[in-house]
Parts: sequence; C-alpha cells; structure tokens
Amino acid sequence: MKPAKTILKEIARVFKNISLSKQRKLVKEIVDAQSVDVVGYGRSGYVAKSFVIRLKHLGIKKGKDLLIVISGSGKTKESLRILNKSRRSRIICVTMDKKSPIAKKSDLVIVLSAKHSRQPLRSLFEQSALIYFDSVIMLLMKKLKVSEKKMWERHE
Repeated sequence: MKPAKTILKEIARVFKNISLSKQRKLVKEIVDAQSVDVVGYGRSGYVAKSFVIRLKHLGIKKGKDLLIVISGSGKTKESLRILNKSRRSRIICVTMDKKSPIAKKSDLVIVLSAKHSRQPLRSLFEQSALIYFDSVIMLLMKKLKVSEKKMWERHE
C-alpha cells in the first residue's frame, strides 16, 4: 500500500472511534472558560500551538481558567510538571491512554485511538490530534457565531 493511502486509512480508523459527546463537552468547556491554555511537547507541542493560534483567531484569550494537555502517552514529564503546578479550575487531556497519569488528573479525557500504526513513532496520534482540533474550531465557529472573515481580521 502507498504511504499516503496508509496514513489516510489509519486516520479514518481513529475518527471512527471519536466520542462526539466528549467533543461537545470540550466545546462547552472552551466556551464557558474565560481563558484557555493548551500545552504539549514535541510534535504534540506543534499541535497545541496550532490550536492556540486558531483559538486566538476566534477571540478566545490565552490564560488560566482551562488547561488542555495534549500527550499521546499521557506521561510526558513536562506536561505532568505543568499539570501538577496548575491551579486551573478545569483540565482536559487528549491522549491515547485513558489510564495514564495525565488522564487520571484530568476532568475530561478525550482518547484518540492511535496506538496501532504503520507510521513511525506517534505520527498517527499527532496527525489525528491536529485534525481533531481543527474540527473543534469549526464547532466553536458555529457556536460562537464567528465567521471566517472575522477570524481573518484577527489574523496576524
């Protein structure tokens, strides 16, 4: 099988198992929060930065009310350190392991079933997380009634 087809097939498999009710809860948590911070390290950190940029385009402020942690393993030392120091009111984890240390300390755990892959390292998790968060942005746009035009006005 060609690599691109393998990747698309694996991503489709991950999204067949996504919890839509948890995605709606995530959207509600973001809407209800005064401010949101998103952390991740390595390639998950790039996903976190990408999501923060889109939240900014929506007019959502970065801050301390809600912490979203992106960690495939759910054991990333830097993320755990931030989580342990956090005084945020709510914590949401996006991970592959619902029993991980980060997941156990979270109020809401969103599992991306991306453990089994032909791709190297955790590529499938990171790709799936990026797409997942882009879909969350689309839901937030609708919920907050923010147009793409308005987002472009906030674009730097």
